[in-house]
Amino acid sequence: MADTPEPGRRTLLRRRVLWLTAALTVLLLAVVLSLAVGSRTVPFTDTLDALLHGDGSANAVVVRELRLPRTVVGLAVGAALGLAVGAALGLTGTVMQGLTRNPIADPGILGVSHRAAAGVVLAISAFGVGSLTGYVWFGFAGAVIATVAVYALAGSGRGGATPVKLALAGAAMSAFIASLTSMVLTTDSAAMDRFRFWQAGSLAGRTPEVAWQLLPFLLVGTVLVALVRRRKVVAA
Repeated sequence: MADTPEPGRRTLLRRRVLWLTAALTVLLLAVVLSLAVGSRTVPFTDTLDALLHGDGSANAVVVRELRLPRTVVGLAVGAALGLAVGAALGLTGTVMQGLTRNPIADPGILGVSHRAAAGVVLAISAFGVGSLTGYVWFGFAGAVIATVAVYALAGSGRGGATPVKLALAGAAMSAFIASLTSMVLTTDSAAMDRFRFWQAGSLAGRTPEVAWQLLPFLLVGTVLVALVRRRKVVAA
């Protein structure tokens, strides 16, 4: 394929910058609204003053102690899952599609999400885990096992692990793991209730401690993604 002409590259770069600027503007507006709007509406000037100074007033407590942690958690989760518009990098879906060379690849299709959920179900049902960090490590272990299993299954035949075979193997793995997870949950009502709350998720009542627990995982994942992307660019 011929290289893109220099004027075309500049136009493409300019468009990307404009879209990125627009996305960041929308993100900033959403953050401000998240901090200012709620059951107690805080004026915009008071919101900024609470963020910058935190004078101990009722509005400052609402913004800094109640709304800021849940906003940070929402941004972190949105960035990691690639679901929130403009919330950082859209890491998970982007990496899946880039590494597998498949535009439809995502953690659900490749079986990673279901295996991570199975790890959390195992943590709840068999080990009684109820902490955020416990869910993270069991989910991470399940996701790693699923990734290895899907790649091994897709690469076992002729031609290796092609994008189409990865998608098919992931779909088969997802169906199998989902059936096992459903079997466990239908026989353990307590695990079902806790798992449904974890699966649905909620930003209500999230404390600064929860935000600090999430950010290291997001930071490490971002660094790993950047390293993988750089290696692929150099190899290309």
